[in-house]
Amino acid sequence: VLLSAITLTYNRSSERQLILFKDQALVVGLLNRAKSLAIQKYQNPAITADYVFCAFGIHFGAPREVILFADLGRGSCNPANANYRYDAGVVPPEALETKSLDVRNSFSGLPAGGLDILFIAPELMATSSTDLPVTLTIDSAVGGLSSVVTVSAAGQIITD
Repeated sequence: VLLSAITLTYNRSSERQLILFKDQALVVGLLNRAKSLAIQKYQNPAITADYVFCAFGIHFGAPREVILFADLGRGSCNPANANYRYDAGVVPPEALETKSLDVRNSFSGLPAGGLDILFIAPELMATSSTDLPVTLTIDSAVGGLSSVVTVSAAGQIITD
C-alpha cells in the first residue's frame, strides 16, 4: 500500500510537470514562430496594396490566452502608420493564431490589458509593452509549480 501511494503521488506530480512544460514549449514555440515570420516577411513586406507587415509578435492575455499576431502598417511602418502592439477587432485582423494554456495553468504578473512582445526585422530586435527583458511566469494551480520564459531586448528566448 505504501509503495502504491508513493507511485501514485509521483505519477501525479510528474503529470503536472509535463503539463507545465508543454505550456512552456507552446509559448517558446510561438515566440520562435513570430521571429521566423518577421525574417520571412521582411523580404516581402506587402500584404495588400494598402498594408505592410511591420512586426510579428505574441500577445499574452490574462489568465491563459496567447495570440500570435502581425502588426500591420498602412502603407509603411513609420510610427504614424504602425503602433507596434496587438489590436483586437481591427480590419484587416492582426491575429494569426490563438492558443490557450492548459486550464490548470495560468500566467502570473501580467499587466492589465496583457503583454505584447514583438520582433522587428532585419535585426530581430524585440520590443514590448513593458520594459525589456520581459519575464513571463506560468503557474500551475496545483502543486505550486511554475515555469519562466524570458525575452531579452536582442530577441533571445531563455527558459528556466
